[in-house]
Amino acid sequence: MTMNPSRIMSVVLQRRGLISASGSASILRPSISTLEKDTHDVSSSQRRFLSSTIQSNTTQDHTRYLHQSNTRSINEVNYLQRRYFARNTKRNNTKKYFDGKYSFEDSDRVEAKESKNILIIGSSGILGKTLVSNFGNLHKWNVLGADVVEPSMSEKKSGLSDYISLPNDGSISDITGELYKGVSHSLHGGDTRQNKLDAIVCASGGWAGDVDITDMIDNHLAETSSSELEDVDYEEEYARESAMVCERMMRMNYYPIVAGSQIGRRFMKRGGLFVIIGASAALSPTSGMLGYGSAKAAAHHYLQSWGPTTNEENNTTAVGILPLMIDTPNNRAMLGADDDEGGDDRYSKMVKPIHIANEIGEWIKQPHLRPHSGSLVKVIAKNKKDGSGGAAFHLVR
Repeated sequence: MTMNPSRIMSVVLQRRGLISASGSASILRPSISTLEKDTHDVSSSQRRFLSSTIQSNTTQDHTRYLHQSNTRSINEVNYLQRRYFARNTKRNNTKKYFDGKYSFEDSDRVEAKESKNILIIGSSGILGKTLVSNFGNLHKWNVLGADVVEPSMSEKKSGLSDYISLPNDGSISDITGELYKGVSHSLHGGDTRQNKLDAIVCASGGWAGDVDITDMIDNHLAETSSSELEDVDYEEEYARESAMVCERMMRMNYYPIVAGSQIGRRFMKRGGLFVIIGASAALSPTSGMLGYGSAKAAAHHYLQSWGPTTNEENNTTAVGILPLMIDTPNNRAMLGADDDEGGDDRYSKMVKPIHIANEIGEWIKQPHLRPHSGSLVKVIAKNKKDGSGGAAFHLVR
């Protein structure tokens, strides 16, 4: 006996729970897994019949969106589904799943705004102050600062909830020890989830070029008497000062990252964020600034090696942000005249600190926007003559 194809399809749908025996849809929103399974198990003609049957009992645009996404991964489709409903809810002014706000969260739940604990190493620098102000004042998060330079009273009131003083010329173990004790005291031992860190940002750093032997000799001539000059070995002095620059660059650009990662192992929440500030210049050889380039390259290597490990252990995401040059008063003074006066065009490539702060803030609030752990993200400024613009973040490694 030959059965009608429509009857066969109806029986299939009933067995899979997509429609009831009466022919009406049993669900409003078909699950992603069911749709993907059906589109692989049935023929092309039956797939079209299945699609039309479901569309008649659901929102037509929603079903088409799901079918177009059936070749993507389940996680990606789930994310895009939430995004689709968020946009259509706002545009069509239908059921207020999100209380009238644009959101990527699930439609059946609205999370309460959670206070977060953030550690900023290098909180007294230009970028560090911007991070403190953005996280502490704008987001009302609990911001713990750490630096070798004590903050002023006004800076303490500009978003800092606590401060840790670090040794200026300390070894890497000295810096780690002081940071550990300060964080433990501030978080009361970090015994509960509420007393742990959501994010650590290593914003400390500094720049120095290679020693110029001619300038070094001129400085010695100006500072010493003629009798003392006879005992000076300039080659030895040049070697010593060159080594001192490399040591200083490592202390400023590499030591805090190692110390911060060790603090993260103990005091970071599961699923936390660890961010370092690297340098896009260190992706290639850095002639004229060997110490700086070597320290930044070491920081990149450390993060790329440590990131996947900590992700497996504690689901922590470790990311490096690599600007060409951050817009600070010192960097502007080093470049000299601005673009309009025929100066260096790198002004247009200087990244505003607030753009870095905003991006990190989004990574803290929305973990699904973060790059994979151990990645390096280059920052490209999009500045305009009128002062407007922004920054683009591109994954490079």
